Amino acid sequence: MSSLVSIGRIVKSRGVKGEFIVLPLTFSPERFDDVSRVHIKLDDEIKEFTLEYSKPYGRTIIMKLLEINSPEEATSLRGGQLMVPEEESPPLPEDVYYYYQIIGLKVFTVDGVYIGGVSDIIETGSNDVYVVRDEEKEYLIPAIRDVIKDIDIGNRRIIISPEAGLLE
Repeated sequence: MSSLVSIGRIVKSRGVKGEFIVLPLTFSPERFDDVSRVHIKLDDEIKEFTLEYSKPYGRTIIMKLLEINSPEEATSLRGGQLMVPEEESPPLPEDVYYYYQIIGLKVFTVDGVYIGGVSDIIETGSNDVYVVRDEEKEYLIPAIRDVIKDIDIGNRRIIISPEAGLLE
């Protein structure tokens, strides 16, 4: 099986037909338009399903799988990661990345000082914030042009120019 990437998290069931609500982990809800098969990872187990339909619902997505037909079945998927094969991820514009591409990158200052690795990404509404950890500390690095100077996916590194106080 090819590498799977997470495109959403199942938040809760909805209605009586087995629908559920997905919080997308992508900036584009249209990402779900061309999906026909999905994988759901729950408790270290991954199962494949057929997508019956999906539709936008505010900042979330309502989804129905062919194999899930009751609220109880949908509730059993709560907290699951909705995944697709990496090769089915659409190409992104230049300088835009999927979260899975950023998490795990090593972060250095423009002077070459190692800060830590990206362990998580927080969505704030205005910009993402990279959670960067080393053995002793955790740093919250805003993903803005003034701070992020380069993201090099090939070499697995991010170069930052930290503002005063950012690394204290």
